[in-house]
Amino acid sequence: MEEIHKAYLHEIFMLIAASLFAAFILSLNVHLPIIKIEETLFLQSFFYMLIIFGVFIAGQKLVAYSLDCTTTTKLMAFRQYWFRPLSRYKSGGELKAPFPVWLILPLVLTLLTNGIIKWLAILNFDVETTTSRIRKRWKEITEYDVAKIAVAGPLSLLLLGIISKILGFDSFAMLCAWVAFLSIIPIGAGFKLLMSSRILWTFAFILIGAILLLIKTANAFITVIIAILFAALITIIYYALYEK
Repeated sequence: MEEIHKAYLHEIFMLIAASLFAAFILSLNVHLPIIKIEETLFLQSFFYMLIIFGVFIAGQKLVAYSLDCTTTTKLMAFRQYWFRPLSRYKSGGELKAPFPVWLILPLVLTLLTNGIIKWLAILNFDVETTTSRIRKRWKEITEYDVAKIAVAGPLSLLLLGIISKILGFDSFAMLCAWVAFLSIIPIGAGFKLLMSSRILWTFAFILIGAILLLIKTANAFITVIIAILFAALITIIYYALYEK
């Protein structure tokens, strides 16, 4: 029971921390050498990102639950051999300090582009089996299981964005589609999806990209139909050329 409580606290902390940082990035008004934070925009962005990241995490957890797995949300980071060691394993190996991609990438892109490109895909996840799956014959997590969990977050945001578009919240719908698109790029969770299922990644990338381009100008229903047809066509062509 204590472990479950700690897991819930961890997820809540990750949700709030990620939302605060994303709101900070969104509220930055950059005209180098002048950098300002718009306080009103920060509060609005924090509320928006709480919803967006909450739906993103919930989507992944629901799919993981259906597969008898559980996910642990974390901020996106890389571990490489050239990073400074934090400690050593008893075997003599080194535990390297993770490179904080969630911190560096959004700040660098925001500054380099004068606030035009704001990277908001800062979440990643770990997945492990639950006791109910261990009791079953197929207890190992497959690559396709990981792919389904990874794609669940962006597709959940896509659904949220389409609903928001229908209800008339155009700017929020655009933000949902933007975060979904960034999350599918092969960094962090997007990389897990690409490595686990190139077919599923191709379909999701084209689908989300098409909706991102059309969601501001076209009707929500027409946008979804065109995006699905285009994504299916490109995926079939890709499969025929490279996977068959």
